Amino acid sequence: MGSLAEVDEAGMIAGRRTGPIPVVAAADTPRGGESGTGPAPEDPADPPARTAAAAPEAGPEPAAPPSGPAESAGHGPSTGTAPDTVADDDEYEPTTGEWWQPMPATTREELITRLDALSALVGIGHDDFDRELIEDAHHLLNHAGARLRLSADHTVVALAGGTGSGKSSLFNALCGLEFSRVGITRPTTSSAHACVWGNEGAEGLLSWLGVPRRNRHSRTSELDRAGSELSGLILLDLPDHDSVRAMHTAEADRLIGACDLIVWVLDPQKYADAAVHHRYLAEMSGYGAVTVAVLNQVDRVEPDELEELLTDLRRLLETESGVQTRVLTTSTVTGQGIRQLRSLLADTVGERRALIDRLVADLDRVVVGFERYHGDPAAPGVEPVLPERVRTRLVDDLVAAAGVSAIADTAESVYEQRGAKRVGWPLGRWIRGLRRDPLRAVGADLGGEGGDPAVVEPHGAGIDKAAVAVADHAAGSLPWPWPRRVRAAARGGLDALPRELSQAVASTVPPSGDTPAWWQVVRVLQYLLTALSGAGLVWLVALLVSWLGGGLTGLPVLDDPRFLGLAAAVVVATPLVGWLIGNGCVNLVSVAAAQRRERIEQRSAQRAREIAEQRILAPVEQELARYLESCQALATAQGPRR
Repeated sequence: MGSLAEVDEAGMIAGRRTGPIPVVAAADTPRGGESGTGPAPEDPADPPARTAAAAPEAGPEPAAPPSGPAESAGHGPSTGTAPDTVADDDEYEPTTGEWWQPMPATTREELITRLDALSALVGIGHDDFDRELIEDAHHLLNHAGARLRLSADHTVVALAGGTGSGKSSLFNALCGLEFSRVGITRPTTSSAHACVWGNEGAEGLLSWLGVPRRNRHSRTSELDRAGSELSGLILLDLPDHDSVRAMHTAEADRLIGACDLIVWVLDPQKYADAAVHHRYLAEMSGYGAVTVAVLNQVDRVEPDELEELLTDLRRLLETESGVQTRVLTTSTVTGQGIRQLRSLLADTVGERRALIDRLVADLDRVVVGFERYHGDPAAPGVEPVLPERVRTRLVDDLVAAAGVSAIADTAESVYEQRGAKRVGWPLGRWIRGLRRDPLRAVGADLGGEGGDPAVVEPHGAGIDKAAVAVADHAAGSLPWPWPRRVRAAARGGLDALPRELSQAVASTVPPSGDTPAWWQVVRVLQYLLTALSGAGLVWLVALLVSWLGGGLTGLPVLDDPRFLGLAAAVVVATPLVGWLIGNGCVNLVSVAAAQRRERIEQRSAQRAREIAEQRILAPVEQELARYLESCQALATAQGPRR
């Protein structure tokens, strides 16, 4: 189990958080009882070997129920007789049938798989999920990893309860010896006591639990073979959870969070104490399979009143604490219920399920907190790959933000101008050469001879808007914090994207020297026609002068007037041919310029798509994949739906 292998075995576990430690005014606490609410002082327990029949001879008489009411915090008065809360019985209908149901069986391997999934959830949401939830999950992983590495052959059962509930007497009765001190002075139990049936492998577990060596007791001698059905049991007697000493309360909280099975020892006077129901049981509403409620000291209650007390206790457990657990009645004075409780512990130890069930209950409690970060499992799933229309829209937005259309228009115009200079009639080229090259405004000498295109800064706001639109489409329906995470992923590469986009667009514009060879051929032809036209004009002038002068040269070509028509034809025809050739070639240049424009737009869109894939789409899809991974991890951590 990779997520648990790194847990520090030396680290002591922290107690389950159960709310603030109640402040008890020691000055108002009568000796031997609670602050205004304490029960009658607990009778010292008889040796556990004593039977119910022998109890009256060897021990003090059971204390009679107090005549006056004893206030129970948050629940009104509660006495040894039928409590006032039973007045609500007309509205309360106890659950029929089997009130307690065991937890569905979970194997060790299934638990480890679920814990690994929880570790994956923590890794995914470490920086975004609720900090307290992440800390709880970390604590559970550490606790579960350490507990699973320790003895699986031992079941840790803790007797928890308040002052005067008789935990220590019950502990001694179950152990069969006087291991834990009992008495009138409170608090009696200052640190946990442990009784171990089967020492092999227990030392490491007891050290991890933090039980002092002086408080560890063993029942593995030859004389204890009769208790072999409890082999593998570690029974803890915890300090009072409502002790006037905060360190005792903290120690009880810590061990309540560490044991495999919790036995809440309640007494007839304080079974409705809000400190138990609100601070502990309500927070452990899913722990019914690893919780047992024991109504102790029932010898102080009349038999006909006991059923009313049990009904009210179940009402409190079901309606206020929300926990459905096993309920037993015991008395260390008469021995009532001791055998049944001991049998329950023997069954628990024999099944060896309490360890896994407790960790499963802890896991269920923590995993619930992660559900709000994931969508409804019944809702349509999120696609990890964005649709093509979203990709196309993003590329179009980036192309628009980069001004590709304007650059392509300018490149087309400049190409036509350059072509006209090369293939047009020289006089027209000279006139057009006086015009300013418009592409110089967006490129370094882009319209000149041999200049390379300059970097043009795209519209940053347009790029940011396009990235946010993709993120909103991808994660608009996801629960918090995924929309924020997806948007952050989409905008994570915007620092470098404008520069990369501008360079990519500039690279699609061909260099100024990239011209076809036929341009030069036409240019030479145009110069030849220009030269021929000039020569024809000189010839015509010479013919006219010589003819008018009566034959000045003596050459027929220059003196014969019959050559005047030929010379005039050369002067008129060569410019016309040059003009026609120039117009035809300029049309060809315009077609080539339009094709160049299309190539620039296509190449720019292709480069923009590559950049969008790398800087925006890939991070967004990676975050969507993380969300799906988180949903899968949550489903695994939740385990089979019950």
